[in-house]
Amino acid sequence: MIFQKKENVLLAVANGKAIPLSEVPDEAFSSGILGIGFAIDPSDGTVYSPVAGTVESVTESLHAYTVSSENGLDVLIHIGIDTVELKGEGFLAMVHEGDRVKAGDVLARVDLNLLHGRNFPALIPVVVTNPEQIENVKIRTGRVIGGETAVMQYK
Repeated sequence: MIFQKKENVLLAVANGKAIPLSEVPDEAFSSGILGIGFAIDPSDGTVYSPVAGTVESVTESLHAYTVSSENGLDVLIHIGIDTVELKGEGFLAMVHEGDRVKAGDVLARVDLNLLHGRNFPALIPVVVTNPEQIENVKIRTGRVIGGETAVMQYK
């Protein structure tokens, strides 16, 4: 599925493969309790913003970012599963709270070899945490280019 319009979309947050949230090995994400979205199985360690907006939060452990989009969506980008346990090791934040970002700007870099070496799944869930703001959600799966490929479209 290729989305024709570039508005009302979330871009891939990394190069790799887009998968449904239901395939993420963490019930908080796979059950949809945190919101609607998708995940990326990354092929490299650069993480991009899926939307234009303001960085609302960067966790102390640098593994999770929230961006408030220009059209009112709260988007959580969570790098890896259970990676809070690394306490920031292997993560480099490229943004700070309050920064304005464009869709496709680099948010962070992560050492995927470190994650794999310590048996942390490197999947990157991307979740709209206020899903009541959107409808008619369509998700594209398969190979994607970080910061370029539209993975989720909504109205």
